[in-house]
Amino acid sequence: MAKVRVMNTVADFKKLGIDPTQVQTWEDGRRDTDEAGHNEVWYFDGIFDNGGKFMVGFRPKSPYKLSEAGDEPNVNVMITTPDGETKQDFLSYSSEESHIGTDKCDLKFGPHTVVGDFKNYDIHFEPVNGVGLDLHFEALVDPFRQGNSAVITLGDNDEYYYTDLNVPKSKVTGTLIYDGEEHEVSGLGYHDHQWMNIHPMSAWHHWLWGHLYTDKYTVMIYDFVSNERFGFERVPFFGIEDNETGHVTFMTDGNVTVDSELETNSTGKAFPKTSKYTFQNKGEDKKVIFTIKWQDEIETRDMYGNAGEQQKAAFDQMGINPVYMRYYATGDLKIIDGDQVDESAGDMIYEYNYMGKEDPRAGV
Repeated sequence: MAKVRVMNTVADFKKLGIDPTQVQTWEDGRRDTDEAGHNEVWYFDGIFDNGGKFMVGFRPKSPYKLSEAGDEPNVNVMITTPDGETKQDFLSYSSEESHIGTDKCDLKFGPHTVVGDFKNYDIHFEPVNGVGLDLHFEALVDPFRQGNSAVITLGDNDEYYYTDLNVPKSKVTGTLIYDGEEHEVSGLGYHDHQWMNIHPMSAWHHWLWGHLYTDKYTVMIYDFVSNERFGFERVPFFGIEDNETGHVTFMTDGNVTVDSELETNSTGKAFPKTSKYTFQNKGEDKKVIFTIKWQDEIETRDMYGNAGEQQKAAFDQMGINPVYMRYYATGDLKIIDGDQVDESAGDMIYEYNYMGKEDPRAGV
């Protein structure tokens, strides 16, 4: 049995209790437990017409206590102003102060809330320390579930799982609060819900995650490559949705080739300057070529280089060298179907989370 795979069989859907033909509202409710090693997050981000950006994350478990059982609900917000300033906050609450629904996305951590149903979401972050927001998301495309499950399993007997269920494009309107003022905003946003029972540093060598909005299509990519323990397997999430209908027009079956042009940065690791993905599902003539080329480095987190001696020793014992990059990039999409060639392009922001050591087997 393959050590890494997307759950996409009839038996898988029955085990998960989901309908592969439609996404149901309860799938954005709590999907996991508070057991040790488990984690879950409801994540939202957006880019506004004025050039500002934001992200919010709701988590039932503390990111610092994943090896322990029990919930410690926490929420964080990060706002980037049009001038490039960062306003942020991180707050934790007790389980008694919190509510996590199972019928839909219905979260209340202290005074902070998010409620939604894959079509509409309302997010409230109380400005406890001067940074807050009230935003409304209106979905412009359907939810996206790779393999119609959104679940990757790892291990000979599917012991571990890692997921991403998302709504890649929504209209966002509302208010940001910072510097003692309210700021009206509008733009486009992204939402995903993830749950897992394995730490990403124990599962993945690297991943590339991002989404592209062109005049014709919404493109979502989450290109996972497992670590040596799981055979350096590439498990891509990739889908194209039509902006007019909102429906998925292409989803990869995992058959992909990747060509990269590498460039060494200040961390000493070589990251792809250009990543060219060629998707062609087995038995199909249609071919999709997706090319990403970064223009600017937005964020660099050299977790290994900046670690203290004790943490660096722990990384060495795990055999990893974690570095995180976030880029502003151009994305080019070419869909070749017989004699028909459809091309579109746009700007995008994407992340490259490179946790493993450099290894030619990993296909960076």
